[in-house]
Amino acid sequence: MPDGQGLILTTKLTKIAGFFTQLEQWRGTYFPERQIFLRSQGRVRFLTIHSYTQITMASGLAIALTWGAVTSYAYLSRDHVIEGKNKTISTMSSQYQTLSSDFSALEIEVEKRAQALEQRQQFLEEILKTDPSQAASQPAKEPVDGKNDAAAAPEQTSSLFETLFSGTPVNAAILTNVDRRITLLSRLRDMEHRQRGLASLMLEDVRQQLLTVDTTLAPTKLDSNDLIRKLTVPVTAAGGPYEPDHVFDGIFAAADGSPFLDLKETSDRLKMVTNALNSYPLGKPAEKYYVSSRFGRRRDPIKKTWAKHSGLDMAGWPGTAITATAAGTVIYSGWYGPYGNMVEIDHGNGFRTRYGHMKKLRVKKNEQVDLGHRIGDMGRTGRATDTHVHYEVWFDDKVRDPMPFIKAAANVLKIQGRHEKTYE
Repeated sequence: MPDGQGLILTTKLTKIAGFFTQLEQWRGTYFPERQIFLRSQGRVRFLTIHSYTQITMASGLAIALTWGAVTSYAYLSRDHVIEGKNKTISTMSSQYQTLSSDFSALEIEVEKRAQALEQRQQFLEEILKTDPSQAASQPAKEPVDGKNDAAAAPEQTSSLFETLFSGTPVNAAILTNVDRRITLLSRLRDMEHRQRGLASLMLEDVRQQLLTVDTTLAPTKLDSNDLIRKLTVPVTAAGGPYEPDHVFDGIFAAADGSPFLDLKETSDRLKMVTNALNSYPLGKPAEKYYVSSRFGRRRDPIKKTWAKHSGLDMAGWPGTAITATAAGTVIYSGWYGPYGNMVEIDHGNGFRTRYGHMKKLRVKKNEQVDLGHRIGDMGRTGRATDTHVHYEVWFDDKVRDPMPFIKAAANVLKIQGRHEKTYE
């Protein structure tokens, strides 16, 4: 064996020997051999406890103490953890109750606003369905803010309800009630904004129709206010439960119902004007004629002096059919002084017409006639120089020039959504 390796081995052995020497010293110091003396009945005995036995007993005691400390700490720590978890569960339960309450309130709020939007949608659909000229349906075909027309709104409302109340989250990324509320109300605001846009377009269209009525009636020196003022509503027996009309309260702002209120008022006005125009003298009293004397100041054909002429003389062949220019009730049929054989018809809503100088009368008083109904034959009875019909138009108990009424008839038919009719 080389000298170097022997030296190393000797050093290691020396260290081991030193360790065991120190161990023996430590054992002798702390765990010396002990003897326990026992005395019983005058006899003395002793019990020797070796150091190794003492070390074993001390190790066991240390292990027992360590185990007790560890288990006690674990027990105390478990109580602390359980208490923390209980507090967490209590906090989560409280938050859940608050969230549930907030979401219930959200459902009620969203449902209320969605129902108001549905009410508005129904109103818009009613306007589109009842418009006589169907011109108001045109704005519904135009996009509002880049979106589709109101025809899709019922589906959107239904889809919105399904999204809100089917239990399916609106968006998986939305985790808080606040985000959910903002998203849902944003959808409702979007629908409300689109409805207001459509209502504004429809309102503009209805106003344009009223302007068309006034423009059409301008030559007759009448306007929609005159028609509405003389609009008559028959008094009949009425009753039944009270159902309030549309009320467009604000959904998101106090004034966001204004376009709908304006549309309703203007649409009702258009309906009244259209109803009044049902009494408007549309037709011509004779199919074939020529105007022999106009309304207004003229030289009297008999006295040859200037006089006022209150009608339109329409000359033709004897026996030419004279027809009612609007539906109504015959309030006079017979001889009427200078008019000769005359028929007067009350068309309602302030309109009346007279037909004079007829050869033969074909209707009686209180008889109901329709537009184009034959009421007599052209003649020259009364104060007349030749065969013709003296045609007068009255409104609000004032005689009017019949010619503007005849010229405006075609446009009135368009306003009413009807077509011009040819009579036999």
